[in-house]
Amino acid sequence: MVLGYRKRLTLTYLLVILSALVLIGVYLTRAIQGYFIARLDDEMEAKTFLVSELVRQGLEEERDVTAMDALTDRIGREIGLRVTVISPSGVVLGDSEEEPRTMENHATRPEVLESLKTGTGMAVRYSTTLGTRLRYVAMPVMSADGDRVVGFVRLAMSLSQVDRFMGIIRRLIVHAGTLALLMAVVLSVLLARSVGNPLRDMAEAARQIARGDFGRKIRVASPDELGQLGDAFNYMAAELEHNISELSERKNRMETILGAMADGVIAVDPSGRILLVNHAACEMLGISEERARGKCVLEAVRNHDLAESLESARRGEADTRETRLRNPRQAYIGVRSAPIFEAERDAVAGAVAVLHDVTELRRLEQIRADFVSNVSHELRTPVTSIKGFVDTLLDGAMEDKETLQRFLGIISHETDRLAQIISDLLELSRIESRGTEVRKSAVSLRGVIDAALGIVQDRARQRGIDITVDIDPGFPPVPADEALLVQVFVNLLDNAVKYTPEGGHVKISACRDKGGVTRVDVTDTGIGIAPEHLPRLFERFYRIDKARSRQLGGTGLGLSIVKHIVERHGGRVSVASTPGVGSTFSFMLPDAGSPAAASQQPPRQRRTGSDEPRGL
Repeated sequence: MVLGYRKRLTLTYLLVILSALVLIGVYLTRAIQGYFIARLDDEMEAKTFLVSELVRQGLEEERDVTAMDALTDRIGREIGLRVTVISPSGVVLGDSEEEPRTMENHATRPEVLESLKTGTGMAVRYSTTLGTRLRYVAMPVMSADGDRVVGFVRLAMSLSQVDRFMGIIRRLIVHAGTLALLMAVVLSVLLARSVGNPLRDMAEAARQIARGDFGRKIRVASPDELGQLGDAFNYMAAELEHNISELSERKNRMETILGAMADGVIAVDPSGRILLVNHAACEMLGISEERARGKCVLEAVRNHDLAESLESARRGEADTRETRLRNPRQAYIGVRSAPIFEAERDAVAGAVAVLHDVTELRRLEQIRADFVSNVSHELRTPVTSIKGFVDTLLDGAMEDKETLQRFLGIISHETDRLAQIISDLLELSRIESRGTEVRKSAVSLRGVIDAALGIVQDRARQRGIDITVDIDPGFPPVPADEALLVQVFVNLLDNAVKYTPEGGHVKISACRDKGGVTRVDVTDTGIGIAPEHLPRLFERFYRIDKARSRQLGGTGLGLSIVKHIVERHGGRVSVASTPGVGSTFSFMLPDAGSPAAASQQPPRQRRTGSDEPRGL
């Protein structure tokens, strides 16, 4: 059983006071007893001297025992003590309480022997004659001339009187001690309460502070150290509340910043165990924050480049490197690690690594390289062709009119193709530009299709390709830029006509779902597209059959233009194809006020090339 502080304090006070009272009682009892016995000895010594003077004459005259016994009886009655007169040989001549003739020789009594040496002998012993403890004082009786001992006088007093007196004294001390103890109990309880209650309040306030409640205050009215302790505790609680509030605010701010960061952050302690990992890092590395915290980097991530970078930072050396991840997806991650130094000592307290996903940057670099290569190739082909035919003509082929006419036709065709490539590039650049405004209005889908058909219908008739439109004339208008939407249909229909064999069929259909999204399908019975080409079909200059595409006059930019126009309208484009059966190119346009419009609208952010076509 654990006693409370107040009970222990009360018991401590009581034990101290009780011990003091016991010591004081024992000391007083012995002191009073010693003082009383000393006074008694002095008194008995004085009476012994007086009695010796009274019996000297009788001892010198050697009176008989009867006369001496009578004298001792009378003196004993007068002084109230036992009086014994002893001859120099130790024979008892008289005793106030016993018959002298029956008493044994007293020459060897301690008090008698001591009186011969010091002049006064004292002893305490049990008297077999009287059956009680007696205190004896003996003194030799000298002759009148003082040259010889004529006898001894001994006085005796029963110590039962002393014991009764000391019993009374002890009872008085016990009563006084009991009263003092009762008063001490009351004072101890009050004192323990005056000290224990504030301490109890402080303990309760400390528990509340540990639970996060800083409103509890200690009320101590005393100006002593306890009151100063209460004031210090209140000040500590206020400072603690302020500091914890500030730390909590900093922690929340840091967590908000780390959570909102697109870059990943990992912090480790001096032993290399993960202290902190934000949401972006978890997504990049495919780990869980709860499972990763407290583990070594290799246990949680299993990426040696990241572990080595943090290990280098823990040694006090900043590190920058790039690593490739394969789980949960293939990605390139730039890692920048730096040591964390302690504030007061120049010692490394851990390390932090910032992870930046450079996958898109590497992809864009590849796209730019491919684009430059494709543009160079696409432009070099007609330019080389033109240059070759011009050089041939200059070398003398102009003299042959048939050759001249044929070469000039080829040069014209290549020039047109070169102009078309440049025009498509400019158009694609204009569409991609975020500064180019898409002027949306309520556009009749059937009217846009008719305008597009007017451009491609002649080529379709030449190839015997039938184009049908399966759209109700009352189909609701769609919010779009009419000129750009016409271009979408022109490119899709032109592409379908090019890759559909003669006598084929092209169908245009449209529908609208409950969410207000309009879906348009352009289906042909052409040669189809192999599955491995579908993901890259909407990339710039991407061709399935380059020779056939150039022969048909394609620039490789038409589908890329379609994709960008549809995305600028907040929609998306897709393709489904079966080789030898045909293809269906689809795009969806949301209404201006529909949820799909908000969800599919591309974000307004700094252009990084992330909208480069990657296929479906």
